[in-house]
Amino acid sequence: MTEQDLQDLIKEAKEAGASDAKKVDIASVKLAAWPRMKCQFGCPNYGKTLCCPPYTPELPFMKQFIGEYKNGIIIQYTVTLTEEDCKDWTKVDTGVTNGLLEVLLKVERSAMLKNYYKAFALKAGRCRLCETCNLKHCVHPLEARPSLEACGIDVFALIKDNGYRSEMLTGPVKKLPVYGMVLID
Repeated sequence: MTEQDLQDLIKEAKEAGASDAKKVDIASVKLAAWPRMKCQFGCPNYGKTLCCPPYTPELPFMKQFIGEYKNGIIIQYTVTLTEEDCKDWTKVDTGVTNGLLEVLLKVERSAMLKNYYKAFALKAGRCRLCETCNLKHCVHPLEARPSLEACGIDVFALIKDNGYRSEMLTGPVKKLPVYGMVLID
């Protein structure tokens, strides 16, 4: 990947709504078994979408998959929350999740159009494209992407290793940053 193409994609991410974006050395991305365990034991969305375990690839496959990439872009998407927003968390979560996904898909598409045809986006959190996921067949196969956590990626390490604050948020939360990554070779 040329440095100019990388900078162009970062600029496009910001123009699409990212609060920040930067290059990621994919070799530094940490994969582990514990994120998937947290999905299974600790997340109410386990088994409820095709973008979450047990439907997502297992760790050995993800290690091979990630190993086929050298570069990526981490994308931070931040929303400002009001007290009123926090009264309907499902609505907020859907807006944040789908807003991040929209940015990621724009960057993924732009990378593909620059002939980086292996570009692939991963996002934080569960899929919110449908109110209830059709677990037999995805009705949004062009847009749906698996979550970073479901694929075994240590998101806290990913954001910390790339210069972002890595901490558990506790209320009241005024700004909510979420993260995604576009793998590019």
